[in-house]
Amino acid sequence: MKKLFLLLTALVVAVGTLAAQNRTVSGTVISAADGEPLIGATVMGVGTKIGTATDIDGKFTLSLPESVTKIQVSYISMKTVEVAITPGQMMISMENANTLDEVVVTGYGVQRKAAFTGAASVLDGEVIDKKSDVNFVKALEGSVTGFQYNNSTSSPGTFGSVYVRGRGSLSSSSQPLYVIDGVPVNSDADGISIGSNNFFDPMAAYNPNDIESVTVLKDAAATAIYGSRAANGVIVITTKKGGEGKFNLNIDIKQGLTKMGNHNMDYANAAETIDWFTKGYMALRGGTYDEWYDKLVGVLGWDGKTDTDWIDAVTRTGYFQEYNISFNGTSGNTNYYASIGYVDSEGIVINSGNTRYSGRVNIDTKYKYFSAGVNASLSWSKNNNFSQSTTGAMSNPLTGAVSSWLPTDPIYNEDGSYYGVSGYNPVAVNDEKLGNLYEVTNQTINANPWLRIDLPFGIWAKTNLGVNLVDQTDYDYWSAVYNPQGMKYNGLGQQSKQRISTITWTNTFGWTKTFDKHDINLLLGQECQRYDYHEDFYSRTDFPFADSGMRDLTTAATDNGSAYYRSESRLASYFMDAHYSYDDRYYLSASFRRDGSSVFGADNRWGNFWSVGGKWRLSQESFAKDLSWLSNAALRISYGTVGNQSLPNLYAARGYYSAGANYNQVPGMIPAQISNPDLTWETSRKFDVGFDLSLFNRVNFTFDYYNDETSDALYKVPLSMTTGMNSYYKNIGKMRNRGVEFGVNGVAYTSRDLTVSLFANLTWNENKILKLADGSVEYTYQILEEGRPYTQFYTQEYAGVDRETGKALYYRYAKGTKDENGNDLSNVLTDDYNAAEKRYVGSAAPKVFGAFGLNARGYGFDLSMQFNYRLGSKVIDTGHDFTGWNMSTYRTPLKEMIKNSWTPENPDAKYPQYIFSDPNQISTDNYSSRWIMSGNYLRLSNITFGYTIPASITRKALISKCRIYTSFDNVHTWTASDFVGYNPETYANGEIAWQYPAAFTFTGGIQLTF
Repeated sequence: MKKLFLLLTALVVAVGTLAAQNRTVSGTVISAADGEPLIGATVMGVGTKIGTATDIDGKFTLSLPESVTKIQVSYISMKTVEVAITPGQMMISMENANTLDEVVVTGYGVQRKAAFTGAASVLDGEVIDKKSDVNFVKALEGSVTGFQYNNSTSSPGTFGSVYVRGRGSLSSSSQPLYVIDGVPVNSDADGISIGSNNFFDPMAAYNPNDIESVTVLKDAAATAIYGSRAANGVIVITTKKGGEGKFNLNIDIKQGLTKMGNHNMDYANAAETIDWFTKGYMALRGGTYDEWYDKLVGVLGWDGKTDTDWIDAVTRTGYFQEYNISFNGTSGNTNYYASIGYVDSEGIVINSGNTRYSGRVNIDTKYKYFSAGVNASLSWSKNNNFSQSTTGAMSNPLTGAVSSWLPTDPIYNEDGSYYGVSGYNPVAVNDEKLGNLYEVTNQTINANPWLRIDLPFGIWAKTNLGVNLVDQTDYDYWSAVYNPQGMKYNGLGQQSKQRISTITWTNTFGWTKTFDKHDINLLLGQECQRYDYHEDFYSRTDFPFADSGMRDLTTAATDNGSAYYRSESRLASYFMDAHYSYDDRYYLSASFRRDGSSVFGADNRWGNFWSVGGKWRLSQESFAKDLSWLSNAALRISYGTVGNQSLPNLYAARGYYSAGANYNQVPGMIPAQISNPDLTWETSRKFDVGFDLSLFNRVNFTFDYYNDETSDALYKVPLSMTTGMNSYYKNIGKMRNRGVEFGVNGVAYTSRDLTVSLFANLTWNENKILKLADGSVEYTYQILEEGRPYTQFYTQEYAGVDRETGKALYYRYAKGTKDENGNDLSNVLTDDYNAAEKRYVGSAAPKVFGAFGLNARGYGFDLSMQFNYRLGSKVIDTGHDFTGWNMSTYRTPLKEMIKNSWTPENPDAKYPQYIFSDPNQISTDNYSSRWIMSGNYLRLSNITFGYTIPASITRKALISKCRIYTSFDNVHTWTASDFVGYNPETYANGEIAWQYPAAFTFTGGIQLTF
C-alpha cells in the first residue's frame, strides 16, 4: 500500500508539472466583411501540429505549450492570419483573400488573376441574385464594363441582343459565345416570326441561383482560344459546386409584385380627347366650337360618361414568385451540388409572363491520379408573349389600346360581353380563356461528363463531352371568337417545333511547371463540334369548339399547310495556349487556334486565329516594394485575331436547289442560291492596352483602351434578276469599334462593425463602318455608310415651329451646303418636308454607358444600390403616326402634345399646330428628326436591403444562417427633356413603337441555410 501511495503521488506531481507547462487559448473567429462567425476555420499553434476547428458559433478552445506565443488561423477564400496569443477570449477577424489570388475562368481552364494578361470582367453570383429577372444576362448590364444589353421590352423571358465592346458585324450575329461549365451553348433566338420580336431568350432557361460567377472575356488574349466563334466576346458561366465541409441545405424563397415603371407616355381622357378633336376640326375647316363638339359626340357615339383608360385595361400588377432549394457538401473525396428551382413571373401587360422549372446536379470526385465529374442541368419553360413588332401588330394589346380605341369607347357592352369585337378590342383579343395564344415552350438539357488524369511532373490530360439540347415549341393561335382575322378562318393555329443540338467533344493536354522564379503553363487541345437544327411547321384552321376554350391545334379540322427544314454544321479545331511568368513580375501569353468549318466555302474552310499578350507588374519591382500605399500596379497589352461564323444561313457558301416548285402539276426544283467557294470568316483584329492599380489594399482601378477592327464582314450583295435570285453573301465589309473602359471600386469606410464600399464604371465606344461594297446603303431614316456608325440616322432635320403659321420647319439643305457665292446654306429653313434634304441626325449607339453604386454591411444588415446610365444615343418613335401624335384620324392624343402644341396664344410651342387630317403631313409618313429623341437616361436599377439574424439565435432552431431581404428593380428612370415614351432602352436599331413599358419590381424573400 505504501508503494502504491508513493506511485500515485509521483503521478499527480507529474501531471501537475505538465499542466503548468501548457495553457488554454480560446476565442472567436469572424468575417471582417459582415461580422458573421466562421464555421470550420482551422486554428493552429505556430510551430506545432496542435490544432482545432471553430464550432457553429466560430468559437475555439486549444491547449498549447507556454512556449507557443502565436496562433495561425486559416479559412477557405480568406487571408491566413497569425496573431499573438492574449489572455481571455480572443476576437480574430479574417478578411477576404487578395483579389490577385482569385482566378479567371476561361472555359478551358483557370488562371490566377495576377498572371492573367487579358481583359475580362468577373461578376459574382451574389450580384446576379439581387435581380428579380428570369434572365441572368440582364444583371450584367451596368455591372460589366463594355457590356451593352439592348431590349426595349420588360416582358419576362423575351430575347434581347447583347454587344460586348460594340456591334462587330454588319449582318452576322453579334451575340457573344456563351460557355457554361466548359460547354458552348445555344444562344440564338428562334421562333415562327422573325419580325415579331417576341422570341424566347435561350439564356432565360438557366436558373440564376445556380450561378457561382460570370466572366466576360473581351480582348484577343482572353478570347482567341475560341477562334472562329469569339469575335463578339465570350461569356463564361461557372455554376456552383460542392463546398468543402459538411452537408449544407439552402432554401431561398422570394415573392413580390411588378407594376409599370415611371414614364411620361400619358394619354388624354375622354373629355380631353373630344375637346382636342374639336379644336383640330376648327383649325381645319373653321366653324364654332359647339358645332364641331356636337358633331364629334355623335360621330364617336360618346354617351358623356364612358372614360376608358385603355392602357390601364391592358396592363396589370403582376405577381412574381421564386423558390430555390439546393444542397452541397463533401463526402470523402467527392463534392456534390444539387438544386431545384421554380419561378413564375407575370408580365405587367396581359397575355405575357414566364414560368420555369429547373434542376441541376454537379458532382466531382478524385481517386489518386484520376478526377471525374459531371455537370448537368434540365429546365422547362413556358413563355407567354405577343408580337412586339415596331410595325404594330393588331394582336399586340398595346397596339390596340393606343391605335384602335378611344377613351370614349367602353370595354364591355351592357350585358357584360366585349364591345366592338370586330375592331380588335385588345382586352377581348387577349382574353385569358378564349383569346389569342402566343406560347413558347422550351426544354433545355445541358450536360458535360469529364475525366482528368494528373500525371507526374505537372502533366495532366482531360477529356470533356459537352451536350446542349434544346427542344422548343412555338404555338400561335388567332382567336376564332375575338380576333377579326382569326374569325375569317374560324380560328387559325400555327405551330413550329425546333430541335437544336450542339455536341462538343474537347480533349486537352497540359503541363504546369514552377522552378526558381519561373512559371510555365502550357495547354494543347483538340475539339470537334456538331450542330444540328431541324424545324417542323404545321398550320390548321377551323376550331369547332373554340367558344368552349378548346384552342389546341389537335382540335382544328382543316389543314392549312406544313413545312420541314433541316440544317447542320461541323467544326473541327486544334489549339494551344501558353503562359510564362518570371518572378511574379513579367508575364507573357500566346495562343493559336486552327478552325475548320463546314459553313464556309471549299477554298476558305480553314482559318487561323492567334493572340499574344504581356503584363508587367510594376508593384513587384524593387523601386515600388517599399511603397506601402501601392498594393498592385500592372500594365497589360494584347493583340490578336478572332472570327465570326454565325451566319443566318449555314449554307451561304453553297449553291443549291429548292424543292416544292411545281410546274403544270409536275413537282420539280428550282435554283435557290449560287455557290461562293471564297466565302470565309469575318475576322476581328483586337488590340488592347490596360492598366490595373490598387491602393492601400482597399481601392482598385482598372483602365482599358481597345481597338477592334472587323474585316471581311459578311453582307448580302445584289444579284442580277436574270439569275432568278436577288442576292448572295460576300466578304465585302469592314467595321471598327474602339473605346475606353474605366472602373473603380473600393472601401470608403470600415470599422469592426461597419463596411461601406463604392463602385463606378464607364465605357466609351465609337462604332464606325470603314468599308462597304457600294459605299452606302440608304433606308427610310437610317443609312449604312463608310465613315459612319452602323446605326446612323439619316433623314430630314426638324427645326421647330413657325411662330406665325404653326407649321413644322425643316432645314432645307444638308449641312455644309453652299451657294455659288460660297454662302453657307445650312440654316435655311422650309415648311415643305419634301423639299428638305436629308441630314445626319445622330446614332442609336450610345457614346458612353456604365453604372455606379454602393454596398454596405454592418450590425447584421446589408444594403446595395446600383444606378445605370446611358449617354449620347438617339431613339426614334417609328409608330408616331399611330401612337398619340397622329392628326390624320381618330387616335387618342398624348397629353404632352395637348400641352405643348402651337396655338395663336402659344406661338413658342415645342410642337406644330394640331390640325385634324394632318394637311401639312406633320405626322403621316414623316420620319424627320421630329421623331428622333435623346436616349440619355439615369436609372436607379436596383436596391437590395437585408438583415441576417445572429447565429447565436438561429442555431437554436438548427439554422446556421437566416437572412431576410427585400429588393427593388427599376426603381426610377430619369430621361432627357425631349424624350416621350415608356422606356429609353430600345431595340439595337434605336426604334421604339408600341413599346412594352419598363417594369418596376418589388420582392421580399428569406434565405435559410441548415
